[in-house]
Amino acid sequence: MRAAKLFKPHSMSNSHPQKRTWGFRFLPRDFLVICVFAAAAVFLWHWGNPLWWMLVTVASHFFLFCNVFRIIRWRELTWASLFVLNIGAWLWFEKLTWFHVLVCQAPITILLIVTEVRSAGYHGIFAGRLNPRLNDYLEGLLL
Repeated sequence: MRAAKLFKPHSMSNSHPQKRTWGFRFLPRDFLVICVFAAAAVFLWHWGNPLWWMLVTVASHFFLFCNVFRIIRWRELTWASLFVLNIGAWLWFEKLTWFHVLVCQAPITILLIVTEVRSAGYHGIFAGRLNPRLNDYLEGLLL
């Protein structure tokens, strides 16, 4: 009986869910992350590493997806997976350049942003104007 009490699962009713927000978001930690990414990109560029632009691409998309459009996690992971495949394909063909990667990645980025903005759970920038179901999302009625 005592063992059952030790392994009692955590009840959801005891947790305090974080209040949902909407719109553009910029926190102090975001500034710190941007500074770290920028410093790393400058370091790579300074030492002649031609792949500094990959770091800038990933960092800018991270900011765009997490702070501006606030895209849901599985869409972010989809973008990241396709970015890795995109890089891998251009490496395979020995034609890895920022232009080739961005020409292939831009339509993916645009598609994911448009899909997110049109979803009932959209809560990024201009969500007050673009999402008629924003209040449902904020009240937790939508996932």
